[in-house]
Amino acid sequence: MSSYNTASITPGANRLILVAVMNSDVAPVTVPTLSGNGLTYVQVATRDYDTDASPARVVTLFRAMGAAPSAGAITIDFGGTNQNGCAWHVCEFDGVDTSGTNGSGAIVQAPTDFNDTTGTSSSVTLAAFGDATNNAAFVAKMHNRAEAATEETGWTELSDVNYINPDVGSAVAWRLGEDLSATYSWATTGRWGSIAAEIKAAAAGGAATAAPMRTRQLALTGAGL
Repeated sequence: MSSYNTASITPGANRLILVAVMNSDVAPVTVPTLSGNGLTYVQVATRDYDTDASPARVVTLFRAMGAAPSAGAITIDFGGTNQNGCAWHVCEFDGVDTSGTNGSGAIVQAPTDFNDTTGTSSSVTLAAFGDATNNAAFVAKMHNRAEAATEETGWTELSDVNYINPDVGSAVAWRLGEDLSATYSWATTGRWGSIAAEIKAAAAGGAATAAPMRTRQLALTGAGL
């Protein structure tokens, strides 16, 4: 398939929407575009890996935010290029910085990392947080096994899904407060790619302040071939 639709979601006003998309394709892999909900989905970061194999894999993180979003599905479009598989995770955060456009003020940094050999864990290093107490850490992980993964102690997993042919396991998690090493682990050795992010909290007393920052999964995680 070259296009996928999530379940219908109802984003909240002025809340940060993060969508992690994991897909597999012949190298070079295709990064999708997203649309829906009257929002503009902006690519934050992408990390391809396993590029010496076929299919190769890629994980991409998107952000969005709007004052009056509408209910409906998100379309994940690969521009006519069929994928071997695709998984997605849709999450919403409130209590975040609402400055900028399309959630730009809420994302401080978004480093990536990968391992193109083998491993049973992933790790992405973040720089020191601007607010070590109130900002949050987020991670989206993809590895080459159709199995569940385990988030780092102190983190809360938001969703975990896998698909086969090719085997892919994907998951996202978050935690409130600074953590400079966003990790995941799993049982069977395999290659991996991962994106982490620092999410900026709203200023104290601001209209969007929530203490502490909160999140919810907007749609059931999806996977398709």
